[in-house]
Amino acid sequence: MNILRKSDLDLERLHATSWKWLNSEEAELSGGENSRQPQALYFFADERNKSFCRRYNREVNFRRDVEDIGLCDKCGMRFRTYRAAQICVFAPAEQYFTTDTRDEAKAIEEFPDKDLAEKGVSDFESKSWQ
Repeated sequence: MNILRKSDLDLERLHATSWKWLNSEEAELSGGENSRQPQALYFFADERNKSFCRRYNREVNFRRDVEDIGLCDKCGMRFRTYRAAQICVFAPAEQYFTTDTRDEAKAIEEFPDKDLAEKGVSDFESKSWQ
């Protein structure tokens, strides 16, 4: 049985990874880490293919823990993947459903807040074109 819980963004773990705002000016105007508006974060995976995942709320092996089990399709936040980097869109100050393990994530058919996450991605994309 899956044990999903809503949790705040783990800022300590986020800051331990390599990332930047995709649009730093917009992100800062919206409150940066305190933004309740969706922001795109660009995560750089290292040579072991580590990246931050909001659903695990920590650094993960992106290929094994996310890509190989289709987590982005279940999640709704993923924006794009470029080589060794991933762009993920979420509102930093919002709570999202998270999972603890790869096995839990594999068993999940879809996160309960997937619609909200997909709306955040589309809101970010439409704002980018304005």
